[in-house]
Amino acid sequence: MTFQAAATLWHRTNVARYKGATAVKYENLLRSHILPELGARQLEEINTLLLADFMNAKLHCGRLDHSGGLSSSYVRSMMLLVLDIMEFAAAEGLCPPVKTTLQTPAANRQEVVILDTDALRRLETYLLAKPDITGTGILISLHTGLRISEVCALRWEDIDFRKAVLHVRSTVARVRGTDGGTATRLIIDTPKTKSSLRDIPLSRQLMAVLLPLYEKRRSEYVISDKSGFVSPRTYEYRFHRVLDQCGLPSINYHALRHTFATRCIELGVDVKTLSEILGHANVSTTLNTYVHSSVERKREQLEKLFVESY
Repeated sequence: MTFQAAATLWHRTNVARYKGATAVKYENLLRSHILPELGARQLEEINTLLLADFMNAKLHCGRLDHSGGLSSSYVRSMMLLVLDIMEFAAAEGLCPPVKTTLQTPAANRQEVVILDTDALRRLETYLLAKPDITGTGILISLHTGLRISEVCALRWEDIDFRKAVLHVRSTVARVRGTDGGTATRLIIDTPKTKSSLRDIPLSRQLMAVLLPLYEKRRSEYVISDKSGFVSPRTYEYRFHRVLDQCGLPSINYHALRHTFATRCIELGVDVKTLSEILGHANVSTTLNTYVHSSVERKREQLEKLFVESY
């Protein structure tokens, strides 16, 4: 049996296990990278040497536009998918058990950018001076750590104005179109993990911004346009326009989530509570991925060490 035939069976059996965006990601990996290189191979031909050559080629010159290599994280996802398909084929008796010593590349650990105190003050001052829908979504992320896909999916009914609590119940996800082709579409879906379903208390300051906009609402969505919810890509573009108007350098929207997490740690919020607010499955994710001390915080801690030593 060819690898492509095994991949087809794997997809038919496993596609229901994954949320829409993850399923689209795996289908893109197969169609664009894996099957063109490995699809015609017999399962028995696929060994450690072949997979190592495939992996190294993707790391060094794997971009579809031939402009260079793919990231370690992306190639890691690709190789784990290949190995999962091979293990599936072996379990189904389609090929001998997989025996490989291949080491998949470690995921990239990118330096996370956060807003420093001055930039944060400038951004919040600008947003509070003339509150609007775009600015409100930014403020929500700065004060709750919501992801951009969660902000775009947020409905007014998700905000309990009496209890001052925000219920995270939905996210914007990209899924395959209904015609069976390669086109995708955006939908409002439930989060991928149970931990992402959460309730977040809202501050009095944020409630004061939200209430007037709620009273003048024209859509069920907090961030909306004429067609309904706003796509994350469109909202990211609007966010960059706000940064430009504030005279701030361009950063990824996710930096707002990092900034929120870092501020919470610096203000003494315990990591368990922060982990639940962010919707992480475990505390280690919060510590290792989203919490990054600012230079000011590091200096403060080192100064304490110096004083205590002398």
